[in-house]
Amino acid sequence: MSETKISTAKESRRGFFGSFSAWLAAAVGAVIGVGPVCVGLYTFIMEPLRKKQMPRKERDGGSSDPGFFRVASVDEIATDVPRRFTIVADKLDAWNFMKDQALGAVYLQKNEAGDISCYHTTCPHAGCSVAYEQDSNAYHCPCHNSSFNLDGSKLENGGSTNPSPRPLDTLEIKVDEATNTVFVKYEDYYTGRHDKVAK
Repeated sequence: MSETKISTAKESRRGFFGSFSAWLAAAVGAVIGVGPVCVGLYTFIMEPLRKKQMPRKERDGGSSDPGFFRVASVDEIATDVPRRFTIVADKLDAWNFMKDQALGAVYLQKNEAGDISCYHTTCPHAGCSVAYEQDSNAYHCPCHNSSFNLDGSKLENGGSTNPSPRPLDTLEIKVDEATNTVFVKYEDYYTGRHDKVAK
């Protein structure tokens, strides 16, 4: 009988140490495994939030003035003939930095005096893209037949009503005389409204 008690005591001690060892190993494994997971999650979540600001040069499209983007050289702009230019800049959202992305497009033209005009390519009626047609020397929207003169004013087509609520949207420009470069303050505007309101 005493041998049975000793044997049971040894087995219960072995069972306890076996269970304790298993629990200890599981706890150590969990601590070792959870650490890298926590660091990875922290980096994944917090790193983009720390990078909210792009370098000034990237953020401002190469201009020293906020909101202005480098578009073209003055020599690239034809006299009395609009030319379409794509606005390209780096974009940053909460998670990603994307280099050289198309933000939109503009038409640039200069008159005989050398004054430069800039028009948004988006039709103010419904947001379609307008195209310059050389035959009629005017801007036309293919969606609902809106038409615009070279100065951006609404053009009536053979008695039909122009559905656009306002002229083409103009954009502010600056010319850097030192580099002969045109910068455009690019903004998108709400369509379908009589007043020009930036988004």
